[in-house]
Amino acid sequence: MSNVHQISERKRKGVDDMNTTRKGDGDETVLDARVARLEADVMQVKIELTKLTTRSEAFVTKGDLHKEISAKTKWLAATLIGTTGLALAIARYLFG
Repeated sequence: MSNVHQISERKRKGVDDMNTTRKGDGDETVLDARVARLEADVMQVKIELTKLTTRSEAFVTKGDLHKEISAKTKWLAATLIGTTGLALAIARYLFG
């Protein structure tokens, strides 16, 4: 509630909240410091976002995993069928 009271008091005195060029009460130095801090934080966020974007390009999606598992399963099934057929042919030749 104290902030609301301060705002209403400033408006009664005719102080414009959007005027950042006023001199004398130290608001501009506080505002400049806050803006400088925000600019530094934004730069750090941009750097971190760039790092995350670069890392995310190497991530594998569910679709990629599904394709790889499907390909490996087909390869395994074909190999088992081929090996079984070869074993039966050898057995028939030797024992048949």
